Amino acid sequence: MRATKRYLSTLLFISTILLFQTALSQSISGTVRDTETKEILPGASVVQKGTRRGTSTAADGSFTLSLLENKKPVLLVSFVGYSQKKYEIKQLDKLLLIELTPSTIQGGEIFVDDVRADQTDPVTQTTIKRAKIEKDNVGQDPVFTLARLTPSVLTHSDSGTRFANYSYIRLRGMDQTRINLTLNGVPLNDMIDQGVFFSNFNDFGNSIQSVQVQRGVGTSTNGTASYAGSINFESQNVSTGEPSAVAKLTAGSFGSHRISGKVSTGSINDFGFFGRFSNTGSDGYRFHSGTKSNTFFTSGGYFGDDNIVKVTAFIGRTQNELAYTPVPIDVIRDVPRTNNVSQNDEDNFGQQFFQLQYKRYLSEEFSVNSSVYYGGAGGDFPVGFNNAEGEFVQQLFSLENDHYGLKSTLQYNNGEGLELSGGIHTYRFDRINEESFAPQSEELTYADDSRKDEFSAFAKATYKVGDLQLYGDVQVRSVKLSLNPDISFLTDAGIPRSETSIPKRTWTFISPKIGLTYHFNDNFNVYSSFGRSGREPTRQDILGATNINASNLEVVQDVGSVKAEYTNDYEGGFRIQTSRSSAKINGFFMQFRNEISPTGAFIPEGFVQLRENISKSYRTGIEFQWEWRLLEPVTVSGNATWMQTNINSFSPGTSDQTFMDVESILSPEWLGNVTVRYQAFEWMDISLSGRYVGESFLELTNNPKFVMPSFFTANAGAEVRLSSSVSASLKINNLFDKLYFTNGAPLDTDFDGNFDTPGFIVQPPRHGFVEVKVNI
Repeated sequence: MRATKRYLSTLLFISTILLFQTALSQSISGTVRDTETKEILPGASVVQKGTRRGTSTAADGSFTLSLLENKKPVLLVSFVGYSQKKYEIKQLDKLLLIELTPSTIQGGEIFVDDVRADQTDPVTQTTIKRAKIEKDNVGQDPVFTLARLTPSVLTHSDSGTRFANYSYIRLRGMDQTRINLTLNGVPLNDMIDQGVFFSNFNDFGNSIQSVQVQRGVGTSTNGTASYAGSINFESQNVSTGEPSAVAKLTAGSFGSHRISGKVSTGSINDFGFFGRFSNTGSDGYRFHSGTKSNTFFTSGGYFGDDNIVKVTAFIGRTQNELAYTPVPIDVIRDVPRTNNVSQNDEDNFGQQFFQLQYKRYLSEEFSVNSSVYYGGAGGDFPVGFNNAEGEFVQQLFSLENDHYGLKSTLQYNNGEGLELSGGIHTYRFDRINEESFAPQSEELTYADDSRKDEFSAFAKATYKVGDLQLYGDVQVRSVKLSLNPDISFLTDAGIPRSETSIPKRTWTFISPKIGLTYHFNDNFNVYSSFGRSGREPTRQDILGATNINASNLEVVQDVGSVKAEYTNDYEGGFRIQTSRSSAKINGFFMQFRNEISPTGAFIPEGFVQLRENISKSYRTGIEFQWEWRLLEPVTVSGNATWMQTNINSFSPGTSDQTFMDVESILSPEWLGNVTVRYQAFEWMDISLSGRYVGESFLELTNNPKFVMPSFFTANAGAEVRLSSSVSASLKINNLFDKLYFTNGAPLDTDFDGNFDTPGFIVQPPRHGFVEVKVNI
């Protein structure tokens, strides 16, 4: 905290000097809007050229800016997806009307509009633009940004930094294996385990132009089912603006750091290029939970009038000291940094991604959008323990996967209210799982392979007639999964070779969505929708272990042992925007059949959670999101969720005891975020935010002994524009040094077969980050 105090003192000294550096001449006011549609542009950046003076437009597109004395003041006005405009002020007492032109050379959003929902579609959604991502991002995984800016998101960090190492996200209480995640419409999920590990490619948020979170079934998308919802990332635009270079230096608590360099050519004769390199690291808050990571992200292409070709690629390599096991609450209270995973356990994973996109405008009404892509990942995950003789043994779990796919979409828009689109997506996903013991890792004790193939097709229509907007969407997914065991491993365990074969699993899912939106006026609409989605089980759901062995072979051979899960999703709400505020309120009811629910228990190795089918269950709730310009320099924003869950009946393991009407695990009834942002000066913003999470159960019998307690945390931040090219920010999180948890599980500490204490993965105490950004 001494360093924090010194930093704040320096900021106060600088601000005092700058306040008396020059006198203000007068304020200028105006409005920023789209030059074509005349739509107002809230959140547009307005900066006086050559100074640190800047502001952003309010919900009604208006702004007020105090100018430094200048004979010919010039404003630089910019907004995501629009060309920057230089506006010379000729009359200081005139109300300005500044119109921005959409980028004529588009490199980003045109490639995600086939999987994203329009802002008026009857889909429960939140879209976050780059400006807000930039304000929150200091190099942390993007899931932590989503937790602050969208409703119904719960996250946790293994290392206790919420910066690096493994991070996890839950949406409406459901884990990330049931969330569809894509980049430019291409799947990021591991198709067989269905999760996403941003730790493999750290600082991902630094290359993102926008992200849309759809809660519930939502629109048709590519890859794993949009079951709890979908998260679609759009890579940074590469063909707009001027050539630029940006350096970011971040330092923070727990030895955390981020060094990032980025270059962009802007538009040069219809070509554009963007590249970013990042080095990220942290010691971790919990003992021996550090991270070392390097990532490279690039995008570029040709952006003509009728043809657009874009290439996007990234590669990352990360080493994480592991910290995945919950710790008994009594131990945490005594030594919060406790990490029971061996200090010798450090994984080593890499991930790579390549996408080639092509867009062709066939006419004013028709266009076709196609992509081919490759994704791959691999590495070693060690688990160390003492054997019966007391000797330390380290088992290595290794995997390699390759993911090949293509998608193509045909779109039609007659410009008079009718929009049609349809497309296909297909992929092949190959996985190899291996086990060995260090240091003889080349001597395999187990090896199997898996393959998954999918073909899907969708058709979508939107029709606007008067004030009514009708929406329909249907997708068909055909999925095949092959699990091929290590035959030698099974025969050595006494299984006849003739009894080792495992039949293929096949599923066909038909997912319809219908809805309507009624527009009372341009600023107020209501919507309702119904959607249905189905999701196949993961490899881990089927195995309940890391490998196929004598004890689970019979279950794996039974294709009906773990059933596919289905949800009927009912959504409805309203969206309103006034000159000073905007709000979205929606209700949902998700009815599940055969939900694949976590029970609270883990396999002996500790990093795979056990799940089983639940016959009947549901989730229902209300979500609220708002932003309000309270005073000219003060904005209040936030979101909140009230949710109830119900599982009709649950019988643990082989027990004959049945528990009726229990709640799902890790699904708090209340979630809420609020942020107050104050523009103290044109060159300085201050923010204060708070987050509340209600209590939730850790296991499905709802034993009150195993509950994750509620908590409230507060954060503060300051951003200073030191010049037109240099800015700095300070973030202090968990101001009140609250001991809190967002993930945990019941533990059996005496190994008698019964849970005896709750265990948690502690989240970070008071900590801070300082970042300096230099535009070259």
